[in-house]
Amino acid sequence: MNRYSRRQYLQGLFATSMLLTFCDRRFAGKEPVLQAGNATRWHLGVGADPAQLIGEIKANPAVRELVQAWSPDFLTGWLNCVNGKQGDLSFWRIWHRQGLLSAWFSAGYSLQVITWEDDTKLPTGDYHISQQYLEDLEELAGYIRKANPKGRQTYWTLATEFSYWRVPADTYNAQTEKYYEKLMQNLLQARAIIKRQLPSAWVAPSWGGWIVTFDFPNKGSGRSMIPPFAQMMQQMDGVAFQSMRPRPAGEFNPEIQRPDPGNPEQIRQCCEIFSKYRKSLMVSHYEPSIKEFHPNGGRADTVTRDFAIMAQPSWLKTVSDMGLDKFSLMHYGLYKNNPYNALDAAKTFKGVIQEGEWALG
Repeated sequence: MNRYSRRQYLQGLFATSMLLTFCDRRFAGKEPVLQAGNATRWHLGVGADPAQLIGEIKANPAVRELVQAWSPDFLTGWLNCVNGKQGDLSFWRIWHRQGLLSAWFSAGYSLQVITWEDDTKLPTGDYHISQQYLEDLEELAGYIRKANPKGRQTYWTLATEFSYWRVPADTYNAQTEKYYEKLMQNLLQARAIIKRQLPSAWVAPSWGGWIVTFDFPNKGSGRSMIPPFAQMMQQMDGVAFQSMRPRPAGEFNPEIQRPDPGNPEQIRQCCEIFSKYRKSLMVSHYEPSIKEFHPNGGRADTVTRDFAIMAQPSWLKTVSDMGLDKFSLMHYGLYKNNPYNALDAAKTFKGVIQEGEWALG
């Protein structure tokens, strides 16, 4: 799920220059994030296994501390396809039968669903453009509807990292057009299916955040891949994107032979681009992932430095004004026992948002 290393040169060249420009222009002052009366409450989530997370709260003090510090509004679970044809609903069916979904809503949590397709070999399968995908979402939406009698808003971030799934990757051209046109149609149908059962659901496509960090207009790659999806995005409830760069901003990256732009800058660029289509944005899964150790490893030191930037009023004002108000941590294990003060940094970020002093003007 981390595609950073496959785009090292392009992302570094484009995004680093954008970071330097942004820092000079935006971080100089201490202006408030939002004017009073216009503050939007942020919604925070945590993944990637709700049952394991809730089960560990009582048994593991480190997990209990983590949940108290982050105080998530929603829990994140995944609907994955590993064979190109069928989504794995087995966990969701177990959680439904055991009454866990209902228990989580009763405890005050909502849910985020992320759908993803195994892309270790390209092109991927056709699951996300299939009727089976729609049937799986209908089944899952039914479970969540029954567990959620008060109709709390749920979050559905569909086909995460889909730009990578064809050959050439991250490109909309004559070779990939047929697939992506079918994908857009299926995602719109998916939204309709979900909202028939869950009218308050927030449903969005989930881009790989790297897509905004390079551009080849003559190839339809990078940023130039995005405009063909405009009509679909405008019919969704918003736009989501992930951010999983392993290095903090400014750390030298030998793969691109220059300082890395980092996750906060990539997120800002995503907000800048996607707010043109919908001003309701979400970081669907954030994690400075180390590819070789994913999904059980990441760089906690990068987390600490990322949140130090993202807790700055100037950064918060910029992304909030563009519509970002939903943010989910990908794997809670990265924060257990506070390595490199990562949990403290996340707690500080949470506190800055919660206190809302930046919204007073």
